[in-house]
Amino acid sequence: MDQEELREAVEAEFADTGADTPAWDDPHPDRAALDEEYSRCLDPGKYRILAARADAWTRVLCGRGLATAEPVGDPGVLWRHTPDVPLDDPVLLRPARADAVPLVFGFGAIDDVPRTVLAVGAGEPAVLAERVPDCGCDACDDGSAGLLELLDDAVIAVVTGAFVHIDAGPGRRIIDTGETSSASNWPPSAERPEAAVEAARAGHSPYRVVRGAAWG
Repeated sequence: MDQEELREAVEAEFADTGADTPAWDDPHPDRAALDEEYSRCLDPGKYRILAARADAWTRVLCGRGLATAEPVGDPGVLWRHTPDVPLDDPVLLRPARADAVPLVFGFGAIDDVPRTVLAVGAGEPAVLAERVPDCGCDACDDGSAGLLELLDDAVIAVVTGAFVHIDAGPGRRIIDTGETSSASNWPPSAERPEAAVEAARAGHSPYRVVRGAAWG
């Protein structure tokens, strides 16, 4: 699967789905954030650009026959762990390949403005691969480009089969995308995170693992 071709196809669709959600630059590239910016978001609606990007990915993946969009009867059972923000109107993309893992888009709200938070999930039930923005306050805003890159990278990791999620118990997990890797509360007595990822990719991890084949 050609990642660059997929990204180019998404950019082409995004010209349509994102026509009403313009990009923006870092609002304070040459100064520190002001104290009052930490407790406010003056324009939460601009974050709808994330949902528009997810719509572009849905069009591309379904349009190429790599997946089908399925209705979600009960969003409450969609996620392995209840997300820390309420998510509505989820999209479940089931890959055509049976040995690949599904992709989930869940949409949340900043200041009650819908579709301004995007959660990217993988698996069934889904584990969290990425959530953007991590914080929607004006102080943490450094422009839309980085958010879209995080979103795209998470989707690409799932679609190419590079994504691995290892769950070793409450709060103890490793997420590896093939490009980046992070470990949370990984027990010091356990094997090194790199070794745990290698075992998960080889199919003999002792932990709960989400991983799958490339979609195409």
